[in-house]
Amino acid sequence: MRVLAVVTLGVAMLACGPAYIEGTTVPDTSENRDLLQAVEQYRVAVEQRDAGALVELVAKGYFENASTTSEAKDDYGYEQLLRKVLPVLQDNVKKVLYKITVEKVSIKGSQASAFVEYELTFQYEEGGLEGWATGKDKNRLDFVMEDGRWKIIAGL
Repeated sequence: MRVLAVVTLGVAMLACGPAYIEGTTVPDTSENRDLLQAVEQYRVAVEQRDAGALVELVAKGYFENASTTSEAKDDYGYEQLLRKVLPVLQDNVKKVLYKITVEKVSIKGSQASAFVEYELTFQYEEGGLEGWATGKDKNRLDFVMEDGRWKIIAGL
């Protein structure tokens, strides 16, 4: 009888545990789903090399310091993203395979962060030479609520 009671209690405790968004360890809430949808839209836009879609996903106040807070020469904002970074994606990158795993999210009011692990493989052409490059790392995509939707403010 004790064994049955312990098993019943264990099953009940598991049933009351938090629900997660499929394929993640992120709690299943509508706010988290909206944020993960923005991350997926970003991933697809990069994989399709769709500069127009990326522009729609990036906040007007976008700023990137390339994780080098003491070195300003690699910093860029929204205008430089439009004029210098996105044209490289369209003109020099020929194919992209991009996998993103969201490990954790943090949402506080109109600001949010998605902590991700990514695997990136891309074919590029530069100076008449073609090649492939790969990378795997962790990153944080920062978001801000703008025009009623999550937009990336840093971390591309």
